Amino acid sequence: MTTQATSTREDELMGIGFDPTPVRLNPRDAILYALGLGIGDDPLDPRALAYVYEKDLSVFPTMPVVLGSPGMWFDRAKLDFRKLVHAGQTLEVARPIPVDVPMIATNQITAVYDKGADKGAIIEVERRLATEGGERVATSVSQYLCRGDGGFGSSQQQPRNDWQKPDRAPDATIEIATLPQQALIYRLNGDMNPLHIDPERARSVGFDRPILHGLCTFGIAGRAILAAKPGASLKALSVRMAKPVYPGETLQFEVWDNGPDLQFEARVPAREAVVLAAGRARAA
Repeated sequence: MTTQATSTREDELMGIGFDPTPVRLNPRDAILYALGLGIGDDPLDPRALAYVYEKDLSVFPTMPVVLGSPGMWFDRAKLDFRKLVHAGQTLEVARPIPVDVPMIATNQITAVYDKGADKGAIIEVERRLATEGGERVATSVSQYLCRGDGGFGSSQQQPRNDWQKPDRAPDATIEIATLPQQALIYRLNGDMNPLHIDPERARSVGFDRPILHGLCTFGIAGRAILAAKPGASLKALSVRMAKPVYPGETLQFEVWDNGPDLQFEARVPAREAVVLAAGRARAA
């Protein structure tokens, strides 16, 4: 009986389908995304202006993580959204993100890991973004920790973390200050969860005050990698979201450069807290 119940819940989650989502990025949304990451804090920096000025506009390379979302599907999956956290994110960028070009996003649940009744479950959702002609633009994987939904069993092995901190000083240390109002700006990219703006809601789930979106911190990591590798293009980025960031805090990134491949982690020195762990990137 237990085996059958386990199989049924896992199969139910893996079987959830999503319709293809049409995407057409306009300049305003690309600029808003960059501003949500704090780009433009130095309005005289020409590298920043490239992402916030419609003249010769470039799209910041981490933007695919907010394009083509399948929406709030967690209720349909009978998951406890109140206890769900964004635990990790990966992104591979195949080409520059085009503006005013029709694209299609496809989403699929690719893995379900049960950590146990008292530890929750991990669900991974892969998103592929491509032009209507089929040219791949980016592939991302969002990892969600569903803290209230474990205990059903799983046939899939737990994901392994083989990241090890290099035994040497970092090749670059980058500090990026977040804005006190950063979550208020970033939420306009589509994530309107009140956790990021409503103090009462934040306190109800255990936070002192509203927290910054995990994907905003992810995008800031992209800023740090490009600051550590001037002139390079971001090809891939992966992190584990270890602890929340509060708007207004300063992030300190330690980056180890191994050629095109980099390792990094980010901390908030004021709290002595590692907020992004097991960071990997590729920039060339």
